[in-house]
Amino acid sequence: MPRTLKAFARVYRWSQWADRRFTPAGIGVVYLMIAAGVFGVDAGRTMGFQIFSIAAALLICAWVGAGRWRPALQIERRLPDHATVGVPLTYRLLIRSQSSRATPRLVVRDEFEDRLPTREEFSSAGRRPDPSGNFFDRRVGYPRWVALVRRLRGGTIDPVTMAAVPASGEAIVDIGFVPERRGVVRLARTRLLRPDPLGLINAVTTLVRPQSLLVLPKLYDVPAIELPGSRRHHPGGLQAAQQVGESQEFLQLRDYRPGDPIRRLHWPSTARAGRPIVKETSEEFFARYGLVLDTFIVNDDEVAFEAAVSAAASLAARLTLGDALLDLMFVEDRALTVTAGRGIASAHALLRELAEVAPCRDRPFDVLATRVDEHGSRMSACIHVLLAFDGPRREMIRALQVAGVPQIVLVVGNAGVGDAGVPVHHIDPERLAVSLAAMPVRCG
Repeated sequence: MPRTLKAFARVYRWSQWADRRFTPAGIGVVYLMIAAGVFGVDAGRTMGFQIFSIAAALLICAWVGAGRWRPALQIERRLPDHATVGVPLTYRLLIRSQSSRATPRLVVRDEFEDRLPTREEFSSAGRRPDPSGNFFDRRVGYPRWVALVRRLRGGTIDPVTMAAVPASGEAIVDIGFVPERRGVVRLARTRLLRPDPLGLINAVTTLVRPQSLLVLPKLYDVPAIELPGSRRHHPGGLQAAQQVGESQEFLQLRDYRPGDPIRRLHWPSTARAGRPIVKETSEEFFARYGLVLDTFIVNDDEVAFEAAVSAAASLAARLTLGDALLDLMFVEDRALTVTAGRGIASAHALLRELAEVAPCRDRPFDVLATRVDEHGSRMSACIHVLLAFDGPRREMIRALQVAGVPQIVLVVGNAGVGDAGVPVHHIDPERLAVSLAAMPVRCG
């Protein structure tokens, strides 16, 4: 396997180099030269040898004509704040000339940073069903390896022909692509291609400009969900929902009274009035919902995991919170809780967290169950996005049910069956949009 992957990498790099250096016409001449060389071995019987010689001479002249090219150009890539999987993205590339002569029309290739698959990643991809039934792909695996490189890269950017850059001027190039995976994608360099006078060989210059772009999970339409949980008393109010310490809902400012805690002094007003002024507060009641994402991948099923992340992202983006809070709970190297709503953060903050969430492979499910149980007394309702429905997951749901928390349970795939006393809606990873559209809208 390691030797095979090294051979794949060499073939891939050579094909990328050839794609940059040869124009489509040049590739045609190369194929013609190869075919003429094969059929022109016997120079006395065919004209293949003469065709081979002419094609080779054209390529040599074109190579010399391309020459070395080092233009005085600078680039500036203007990326948006974020992108979304499956949504076409267009950004601008600004190219400035520092030369006293105009630069001719060029072909622009903006390129991602290539990350070659590891042995484990390639093996995992090979265990997935092959819908194409391609025998060569199953036996050799190079097409599957190239597809995995493209997925890890984040997409494919097609070459764009730009207008001539005037002397000491600038040109703007609009570049588009469709993000194919969530997370951070990295643009590494921009290559500028100038064809030789024969139009066969490109002179290439590379401008290194590394930049990163965050790609959010793919979002789907979900029905308007009714979260009927009642408001609950939260000791310490809104600030205590974010951190440890007491806080209450602000009502007004008033004079200090004996017995008022010093921490309630409002120092700006105290300084202006010349006497102690304190903040008068009251206990606060509000609804707080939970969104639990199961990151404990089952049977290395990354398709189900990605579907679960998209389902959680769709719910986080579409839920109407009003004055409620939403706690997103999941586990990576540790249990994490991200809160949105009531001015703490927007749903976009949850999507940014979900963009980079990774499967948890080295911790027990009890880590997540414990975190959910800690929040159970404060939750008004909870939505679960699970990867299975086995014993530990059913126990987590039963514990919330005993605490009187209304719940919606979504199970991606059909891993594990059982009864937890609440309705369970199965999500088909291959038909995610249809499954989410049919999910329940009321908590059980």
